[in-house]
Amino acid sequence: MKITDVEVILLTKELSAPLRNAKQAPRRRVAALVRLHTDDGISGLGESWCDPEQAQAIILGRLRPLLLGEDPFNVERIWRRAFDGSAMYDPKGAFVAGLSGVDLACWDIMGKALGQPVCKLIGGLCRDRIPAYASDLHWQEDPVAMARDAARFVENGFKLVKTHLGCEPEDDVRRVRALREAIGPDVGLMVDINTGFDRPTATRFGRRISEFDIYWYEEPLSPVDVDGLAVVRAATGLPIATGENEYTRYGFRHLFECGGVDVAMPDIARAGGITEMKKICAVAEAFGVPVSPHNYSSGVCSAATLQVMAATPSTGPLEWDTVDASIVDELFVEPPHVRDGYVSVPQLPGLGVELTNEVRAKYGA
Repeated sequence: MKITDVEVILLTKELSAPLRNAKQAPRRRVAALVRLHTDDGISGLGESWCDPEQAQAIILGRLRPLLLGEDPFNVERIWRRAFDGSAMYDPKGAFVAGLSGVDLACWDIMGKALGQPVCKLIGGLCRDRIPAYASDLHWQEDPVAMARDAARFVENGFKLVKTHLGCEPEDDVRRVRALREAIGPDVGLMVDINTGFDRPTATRFGRRISEFDIYWYEEPLSPVDVDGLAVVRAATGLPIATGENEYTRYGFRHLFECGGVDVAMPDIARAGGITEMKKICAVAEAFGVPVSPHNYSSGVCSAATLQVMAATPSTGPLEWDTVDASIVDELFVEPPHVRDGYVSVPQLPGLGVELTNEVRAKYGA
């Protein structure tokens, strides 16, 4: 089997309201999908979580010449050849994200060719449903509205709820209080700052919200201030979750060595794909750090993340879109069941995803 062509397909979903956090308030979501074609007639889907224009330039301009004629089953060879050829220029960033999409597509092809879900190819099915948390409680002016949304997530069975704060550090304590009162004492409450604070602000805010039994304090600092995470962790006593802006096992090893991470959050469509995600999980396990993958893209990323988590017992919980802000279910051949805070693992060949003409027409340019 040989790769004969490479596509990058951009899908755009317009949002009815902005998804506001400490750094931005986007009104649209764009997914950069990668499709590999083979001479056996089997195609595979992947996703790259990076700027769409960069994804197109890197995948079509730099990766496509390396891929044509390659056997997608030689995924380690493809990964190493591509990474070694770029590492001196871009060991962290858009190139690795582009390679991630290619890697996912290769695994999708392998699973389809063998008639097996990807989890069976990377360790076997350890569990057929994954614990998940509701991830779409974005900042709103009205704390009451946020509390109402949080309570609805709990009513739908989620035992963990994450909110995106940091727009008004001095006032956001009021929002944390409202959320805790709405979800009750037995539901985990995660607070995500989306890299919006400096060390003093992160410390001050963390201390003020610590009384509300915070499940984790996510990305309180810029991703380049790795050393600062240990400072904030020690000063607040809060568990620190981070890693969605980190790349490869090498980046995560450094992150763990700095001693400020309680939960690692690699993104499979960014950090190196399935091939690298398994290695990141192994490094994390060696450091005693659980992995809760970042999963905030399309159904292709969600499908790949589910497959890896199904085969990797030390991972969880799974981040899950609870307000239909992403193109998720429409990309699954059979959408997973979401019930009682768990997401089922599809058992179809490959990743269990497809890009239909209808979906492409609906969300394409």
